[in-house]
Amino acid sequence: MTLRSLAQELTEPHLKSIGGRIGKVPSLLSELRAAVAGSSDTGTGGTTSKARILVDASALDLLNQIDSEVRSVFSDRYGESAPTLEACIELIGKGEHPDNWDQWFTGMFDGIKSRIETYLRPKKMRRLDGIDCPSCGQATYGDDRLTALYVDCWADHENLRPHQDWTVICKACETHWTGTNEIKWILVALTAKNV
Repeated sequence: MTLRSLAQELTEPHLKSIGGRIGKVPSLLSELRAAVAGSSDTGTGGTTSKARILVDASALDLLNQIDSEVRSVFSDRYGESAPTLEACIELIGKGEHPDNWDQWFTGMFDGIKSRIETYLRPKKMRRLDGIDCPSCGQATYGDDRLTALYVDCWADHENLRPHQDWTVICKACETHWTGTNEIKWILVALTAKNV
Protein backbone atom coordinates (compact mmCIF):
# COMPACT_ATOMS: atom_id res chain seq x y z
CA MET A 1 0.00 0.00 0.00
CA THR A 2 1.05 3.55 -0.56
CA LEU A 3 1.60 6.07 2.20
CA ARG A 4 -1.45 8.04 1.05
CA SER A 5 -3.78 5.00 1.08
CA LEU A 6 -2.54 3.93 4.53
CA ALA A 7 -3.19 7.46 5.85
CA GLN A 8 -6.71 7.34 4.39
CA GLU A 9 -7.47 3.97 6.02
CA LEU A 10 -6.31 5.30 9.36
CA THR A 11 -8.22 8.58 9.23
CA GLU A 12 -11.16 8.35 6.78
CA PRO A 13 -14.06 5.98 6.11
CA HIS A 14 -13.09 3.70 3.24
CA LEU A 15 -14.29 0.78 1.13
CA LYS A 16 -13.36 -2.74 2.19
CA SER A 17 -14.26 -6.25 1.09
CA ILE A 18 -16.22 -7.95 3.88
CA GLY A 19 -17.39 -11.51 3.29
CA GLY A 20 -17.14 -11.12 -0.47
CA ARG A 21 -19.03 -7.82 -0.53
CA ILE A 22 -17.61 -4.34 -0.69
CA GLY A 23 -18.87 -1.92 1.91
CA LYS A 24 -17.93 1.33 3.57
CA VAL A 25 -16.19 0.99 6.94
CA PRO A 26 -15.14 3.66 9.44
CA SER A 27 -11.53 4.75 9.78
CA LEU A 28 -9.32 2.54 11.91
CA LEU A 29 -8.72 5.35 14.41
CA SER A 30 -12.51 5.84 14.74
CA GLU A 31 -12.92 2.14 15.43
CA LEU A 32 -10.13 2.25 18.02
CA ARG A 33 -11.70 5.30 19.72
CA ALA A 34 -15.04 3.46 19.82
CA ALA A 35 -13.28 0.52 21.49
CA VAL A 36 -11.79 2.90 24.07
CA ALA A 37 -15.25 4.24 24.91
CA GLY A 38 -16.38 0.76 25.88
CA SER A 39 -20.06 0.17 26.52
CA SER A 40 -22.82 2.26 27.99
CA ASP A 41 -25.23 -0.69 28.21
CA THR A 42 -27.34 -0.60 31.35
CA GLY A 43 -28.06 -4.32 31.29
CA THR A 44 -31.09 -6.32 30.24
CA GLY A 45 -33.49 -4.59 32.59
CA GLY A 46 -32.32 -1.09 31.79
CA THR A 47 -33.61 0.08 35.16
CA THR A 48 -30.58 2.03 36.29
CA SER A 49 -30.84 5.77 35.97
CA LYS A 50 -27.15 6.21 35.12
CA ALA A 51 -25.45 4.24 32.38
CA ARG A 52 -22.05 2.89 33.36
CA ILE A 53 -19.34 3.95 30.97
CA LEU A 54 -16.59 1.40 30.73
CA VAL A 55 -13.20 2.33 29.38
CA ASP A 56 -11.09 -0.29 27.66
CA ALA A 57 -7.68 0.48 29.17
CA SER A 58 -5.80 -1.61 26.59
CA ALA A 59 -7.43 0.24 23.69
CA LEU A 60 -6.68 3.56 25.42
CA ASP A 61 -3.02 2.56 25.91
CA LEU A 62 -2.73 1.63 22.23
CA LEU A 63 -4.34 4.91 21.14
CA ASN A 64 -2.01 6.90 23.42
CA GLN A 65 1.07 5.04 22.12
CA ILE A 66 0.09 5.71 18.51
CA ASP A 67 -0.66 9.37 19.27
CA SER A 68 2.72 9.84 20.95
CA GLU A 69 4.64 8.10 18.15
CA VAL A 70 2.94 9.99 15.31
CA ARG A 71 3.21 13.40 16.99
CA SER A 72 6.90 12.80 17.72
CA VAL A 73 7.78 11.90 14.11
CA PHE A 74 5.64 14.75 12.80
CA SER A 75 7.64 17.21 14.91
CA ASP A 76 10.91 15.59 13.80
CA ARG A 77 9.95 15.78 10.11
CA TYR A 78 8.42 19.24 10.01
CA GLY A 79 10.14 20.96 12.93
CA GLU A 80 6.89 22.28 14.38
CA SER A 81 4.46 21.25 17.08
CA ALA A 82 2.01 18.58 16.08
CA PRO A 83 -1.72 19.23 15.60
CA THR A 84 -4.26 16.46 16.28
CA LEU A 85 -3.37 12.82 15.59
CA GLU A 86 -5.59 12.67 12.50
CA ALA A 87 -4.22 15.96 11.17
CA CYS A 88 -0.64 14.69 11.59
CA ILE A 89 -1.43 11.48 9.69
CA GLU A 90 -3.28 13.33 6.92
CA LEU A 91 -0.48 15.89 6.48
CA ILE A 92 2.17 13.18 6.40
CA GLY A 93 0.07 11.07 4.00
CA LYS A 94 -0.49 13.93 1.56
CA GLY A 95 2.97 15.46 1.88
CA GLU A 96 5.93 15.09 -0.44
CA HIS A 97 8.89 13.38 1.22
CA PRO A 98 12.37 12.26 0.24
CA ASP A 99 12.43 8.50 -0.50
CA ASN A 100 13.91 7.55 2.86
CA TRP A 101 11.20 9.48 4.77
CA ASP A 102 8.45 8.13 2.49
CA GLN A 103 9.55 4.52 3.06
CA TRP A 104 9.90 5.08 6.78
CA PHE A 105 6.44 6.68 7.11
CA THR A 106 4.89 3.92 4.98
CA GLY A 107 6.39 1.26 7.27
CA MET A 108 5.26 3.15 10.35
CA PHE A 109 1.67 3.60 9.13
CA ASP A 110 1.51 -0.04 8.02
CA GLY A 111 2.66 -1.07 11.51
CA ILE A 112 0.04 1.17 13.13
CA LYS A 113 -2.65 -0.30 10.88
CA SER A 114 -1.57 -3.84 11.83
CA ARG A 115 -1.55 -3.04 15.55
CA ILE A 116 -5.06 -1.56 15.41
CA GLU A 117 -6.48 -4.41 13.31
CA THR A 118 -4.85 -7.02 15.54
CA TYR A 119 -6.38 -5.36 18.59
CA LEU A 120 -9.85 -4.89 17.10
CA ARG A 121 -10.04 -8.24 15.29
CA PRO A 122 -7.84 -10.71 17.15
CA LYS A 123 -6.76 -13.80 15.31
CA LYS A 124 -8.93 -16.86 15.78
CA MET A 125 -6.96 -19.53 17.65
CA ARG A 126 -7.86 -23.07 18.61
CA ARG A 127 -7.64 -24.05 22.28
CA LEU A 128 -5.80 -27.26 23.08
CA ASP A 129 -7.68 -28.38 26.19
CA GLY A 130 -6.10 -31.16 28.26
CA ILE A 131 -2.72 -31.13 26.54
CA ASP A 132 0.32 -30.36 28.69
CA CYS A 133 2.88 -27.83 27.52
CA PRO A 134 6.20 -29.61 26.97
CA SER A 135 8.05 -26.55 28.24
CA CYS A 136 6.29 -25.79 31.54
CA GLY A 137 4.17 -28.94 31.94
CA GLN A 138 0.90 -27.08 32.45
CA ALA A 139 -2.40 -27.73 30.68
CA THR A 140 -4.07 -24.82 32.53
CA TYR A 141 -2.79 -21.74 34.30
CA GLY A 142 -3.92 -18.98 36.65
CA ASP A 143 -6.61 -18.88 39.30
CA ASP A 144 -9.31 -19.32 36.66
CA ARG A 145 -7.53 -22.39 35.25
CA LEU A 146 -7.43 -21.02 31.71
CA THR A 147 -6.25 -23.25 28.87
CA ALA A 148 -2.49 -22.90 28.44
CA LEU A 149 -1.97 -24.08 24.87
CA TYR A 150 -3.41 -22.54 21.71
CA VAL A 151 -2.67 -23.23 18.08
CA ASP A 152 -2.76 -20.58 15.37
CA CYS A 153 -3.96 -22.82 12.54
CA TRP A 154 -6.68 -20.94 10.67
CA ALA A 155 -6.13 -19.43 7.24
CA ASP A 156 -9.46 -17.65 7.61
CA HIS A 157 -12.59 -18.23 9.69
CA GLU A 158 -13.40 -21.50 7.87
CA ASN A 159 -10.22 -23.04 6.46
CA LEU A 160 -7.18 -24.52 8.18
CA ARG A 161 -3.64 -23.77 7.01
CA PRO A 162 -1.30 -26.72 6.33
CA HIS A 163 0.07 -28.04 9.64
CA GLN A 164 3.64 -27.02 8.74
CA ASP A 165 2.44 -23.39 8.92
CA TRP A 166 0.88 -23.71 12.38
CA THR A 167 2.20 -21.91 15.44
CA VAL A 168 1.59 -23.33 18.93
CA ILE A 169 1.65 -20.87 21.84
CA CYS A 170 1.69 -21.52 25.59
CA LYS A 171 0.06 -18.64 27.42
CA ALA A 172 1.37 -19.95 30.75
CA CYS A 173 5.10 -19.74 29.94
CA GLU A 174 4.90 -17.73 26.68
CA THR A 175 6.86 -20.33 24.70
CA HIS A 176 5.93 -20.83 21.06
CA TRP A 177 6.72 -23.41 18.38
CA THR A 178 6.42 -23.18 14.58
CA GLY A 179 7.05 -25.50 11.67
CA THR A 180 6.68 -29.26 11.32
CA ASN A 181 9.85 -30.16 13.24
CA GLU A 182 8.97 -28.02 16.25
CA ILE A 183 5.29 -29.03 16.48
CA LYS A 184 5.53 -32.80 15.95
CA TRP A 185 4.65 -33.29 19.62
CA ILE A 186 1.34 -31.46 19.22
CA LEU A 187 0.39 -33.50 16.16
CA VAL A 188 1.04 -36.69 18.16
CA ALA A 189 -0.94 -35.36 21.14
CA LEU A 190 -3.90 -34.40 18.92
CA THR A 191 -3.85 -37.82 17.25
CA ALA A 192 -3.77 -39.56 20.65
CA LYS A 193 -6.78 -37.53 21.82
CA ASN A 194 -8.58 -38.22 18.50
CA VAL A 195 -9.20 -34.51 18.07
